[in-house]
Amino acid sequence: MIVRFDNRGEGMSQREIQDKTISPHHHAIDMDAVCKSLDFQHVNVLGMAGNCMKAAAFAAQHRQLVDQLIFWVPINGPDFQQAQTGTVVSLAAKDWKVFTETWAQMTMGWSAGRRAGEYASFVRESMSQELFLRFLEVIGEWDISPYLSKIEARTLVLSGRGGSSETLQLVASGVRNAQLVRLPDSPVAYWEDAQALEAIEEFLGGGASVQPPPSSTQTAPAGLRTILFTDLVGHTEMMQRLGDAKGRDVLREHERITREVLAAHDGTEVKTMGDGFMASFGSVTRAVECAVALQRAFDEREGEPLSVRAGLNAGEPIEEDGDLFGATVILASRIAAKADGGEILVADTVRGLCSGKGFLFADRGEFVAKGFEEPVRLYEVRWREDD
Repeated sequence: MIVRFDNRGEGMSQREIQDKTISPHHHAIDMDAVCKSLDFQHVNVLGMAGNCMKAAAFAAQHRQLVDQLIFWVPINGPDFQQAQTGTVVSLAAKDWKVFTETWAQMTMGWSAGRRAGEYASFVRESMSQELFLRFLEVIGEWDISPYLSKIEARTLVLSGRGGSSETLQLVASGVRNAQLVRLPDSPVAYWEDAQALEAIEEFLGGGASVQPPPSSTQTAPAGLRTILFTDLVGHTEMMQRLGDAKGRDVLREHERITREVLAAHDGTEVKTMGDGFMASFGSVTRAVECAVALQRAFDEREGEPLSVRAGLNAGEPIEEDGDLFGATVILASRIAAKADGGEILVADTVRGLCSGKGFLFADRGEFVAKGFEEPVRLYEVRWREDD
């Protein structure tokens, strides 16, 4: 059985809501009400775009109910904050019709023509301009990260048009044993992408029955670990410029270099995320040495330039079946996202543990990572000889 339902404030009736009820938690309550009404004992959940935050809240709060979870083009609160500064979104307050038609074209592709117009009309009929503007006021404060480490469902994270690479990596690294599938950009709306639909069908087992997860999950602290995240900057643009075949050859070279350097520095590859890696180290010194060696290897490589950013954090993550998750991992991912291509950023804990080891650090100031109350001071590892 497939069940689809409207979010609060959307649909053709009973759309009146209060601002305080617009949150992932309250949407999860609605989802639970639907499941109880239909007497579901186990479900698979698909969240698309901004709805991924609601799906994450539901899966975190109802771990025994959700068997499989799909985040399709996950969008987080900060992504909406960035979008609100754009010219297109400012149209929403000025001209609702022009905004919906422009947004439909951007979402479905500029060649969608009449179909985009029909979709824009559907949006206007199912959501009011007033609600959309109220929604924008609160959604920027939503954050998916607190829910990720609590999710136990088998999880697929899928890229698509309009998604954020940072959020994609955040979700894939924050959920234990999540499977990340990055797809090449498609000219059609992401929900019509045949490759994406095929990946979902394969993940779900072609409609085969799903066994419920074990009643208990064995997790344990992994001890002090240093977490390294790397991310290839400009991956999408490179694939568009080189084409799938040549672009994939370059990615293989990137993967080969990364794995060789990790092995040489006693690093453990936790997972690969298409154009990036998550790795762990028992030694903080070896982790920083590895990050430096990676940057030098990519800098010295001939051919297509590879610009990689790296971020490190040290702490005691939670380990399960070879995967690491928890606040230590999420913060490492957030730190990597702050770096530019060719940079290595580390948390102050990493710098402190590396004291006297011969590394050169530059203070990059404090920042408050989304989902964390305390600010974190960052340091850049100077690895070039002329630094």
